Amino acid sequence: MNTIEAQIDKSNYEIYDDFLNIKIDGEWLDEKLDQFYPGEMYKGTIPTLLFAIEIDTESKIVWNRILPHLNTTSICPILMCPDDRDFSCTLIVAEIECINDVVKWRRIGLDTTKDWQPENIGSEVKWFVKIPPYEFAKFEYLKMIKSFEIQFQKDKSAWDIRNENFKNKT
Repeated sequence: MNTIEAQIDKSNYEIYDDFLNIKIDGEWLDEKLDQFYPGEMYKGTIPTLLFAIEIDTESKIVWNRILPHLNTTSICPILMCPDDRDFSCTLIVAEIECINDVVKWRRIGLDTTKDWQPENIGSEVKWFVKIPPYEFAKFEYLKMIKSFEIQFQKDKSAWDIRNENFKNKT
């Protein structure tokens, strides 16, 4: 069984703040991808579960797919480019299956979907053959998701306050 958790990570880029990131078996997911596929610019991608995602409909797709219903599978965006923060740039997806007390990431790949409709994301994927499948205890997986939910709400509240202050100044 693999481990998965959410922890604060220091951004690889000076212009970005530290952020909540995904660790699998004690390693950052983006760095793990970079080890298997160096030079492909996967290092520095950020989780799609963050409030930073720019488009609400895309965020909803991520949250709807991150934990499929029991005995079903979904293709969920898990990492995105920190510059665009949407589905238009580098987008890493996982094929996720929920079976009883286990959540499996059967495979991970680069989304190559040509149709820009958010609901079609994951219909075309270049699967990473060097990345092994992962199996997580469901309770640990849910804990990881909960950490992102809490951070999402904190970041949203901070954004709402900044936005309100900006409106009051104009």
